[in-house]
Amino acid sequence: MADTPVIEIGDTHWEGDPKEEEKRRDPVVSLFRPRARVDLTPYINSFPISTHFRLLRIVPSMSRQSQFSLPCCTVLVSVSGASPGGILRHINQSGVFMKSRIAGALLTFVLAAVALTTAQTYTITDIGALKGDNESSGFWINNLGEVVGCSDTQTSEGYPCTGLVSGQHAFSWTKSGGMKDLGTLSGATVSGAIGVNDAGTVVGYSNVKGQLATNFVAIQWSSTGSITNLGTLSGGSSSAAFQINSAGEITGDSFLSSGVVSATSWTSKKIKNLGALPKAIFTAGLGINDNSYIAGESVFGYGPPFTSHGFLWNGSTMKDLGTLPGGVTSLANAINAAGVVVGQSDGASTKGNWHAVMWNTSEKIQDLGVLPGGTYSIAFAINDSSVVVGYGNLFNNAAHAMIWTSSGGMQDLNSLIPANSGWVLINANAINNVGQITGYGTKGGHNHAFLLTPVN
Repeated sequence: MADTPVIEIGDTHWEGDPKEEEKRRDPVVSLFRPRARVDLTPYINSFPISTHFRLLRIVPSMSRQSQFSLPCCTVLVSVSGASPGGILRHINQSGVFMKSRIAGALLTFVLAAVALTTAQTYTITDIGALKGDNESSGFWINNLGEVVGCSDTQTSEGYPCTGLVSGQHAFSWTKSGGMKDLGTLSGATVSGAIGVNDAGTVVGYSNVKGQLATNFVAIQWSSTGSITNLGTLSGGSSSAAFQINSAGEITGDSFLSSGVVSATSWTSKKIKNLGALPKAIFTAGLGINDNSYIAGESVFGYGPPFTSHGFLWNGSTMKDLGTLPGGVTSLANAINAAGVVVGQSDGASTKGNWHAVMWNTSEKIQDLGVLPGGTYSIAFAINDSSVVVGYGNLFNNAAHAMIWTSSGGMQDLNSLIPANSGWVLINANAINNVGQITGYGTKGGHNHAFLLTPVN
């Protein structure tokens, strides 16, 4: 085998020392990443080139007692029956580049290919936790790099911000100002920030004085810090706000007097019932773009099996986005400016696991695959360049944050940060149009929110 590794563009597959390859696959040392090198000799000597390319919304229950209990971040979408056990098999792509008669042109081409392969790396910033807290998670990031999320006093859950106990507070973070406690409604004990727009308006949830810590209402924090209770639909006892667009329109959900949960929107702080797909018992709007299109989920039954479908609201009509062929469950977690939606779905080919999926502007579903050796994946966010982030498992079922691009497929974000960082990135919750990513990972024995910033 050649001493110099061969790069397969997009798949980061390496042919080289088998011991190094084993290190790359071993999750214990998954941060190991070999230096990109290409031996140009064979290409210069033979002109042809042939190269390869290679919240948390969890089990929504009527009492909401199981909300915010997974290593995710979108608040109200349930992952119970999935254990977290399921990702997808990434399919490598191959192709032939070109032939060149000029060695110089060939050299330029190969160097460009190397640059493309190694360009998408990241620096990592530890966002930390509020004073006296141990854990935190970044739930969303705007295009200015402001991160919002939740900081938690608990350490026993294994992941931050379950929403089940007192002591969890919403935060906002900026590079210049650090982390700020956004507080709760007066007399309340729990809050979480799930969305933020470029004007700095934040949305999320808080409990209410005198009520259970798990009984939330939708909240808006202004850029100056004032808190507004967004209320519920008529007769409802609980609500949550998940995302806000540039115009200040918000999407989320609310209970009805019947106990059914309906998707909602708020415009100028006035609530609107968006309804649900036929026969749904729990519906939530999870993402909104600047065209006021909303993506979300409608749950038909808690099972087993758990059954739900992702939906797209176009301002007047709610459309069922369906599932992968043969599937019974899908969730639509986010939508970008063009109307491309991402989430997860099972299907006949997924062996009962969820796979990250994308619905294009024609609402055609695409399976985004899984991390190498894994069985499931989930997509939580997409930016306007259609770069997708979320998480998936490895062969040993350990959860790792992932990123997906059309050129590179699905990659473990742990392979794209400095190998000596001390971090294990567990979940990527959001990505902005600059390419910055937030979520949470473990470092020094605690789960902390992180900010990834592209090196190039």
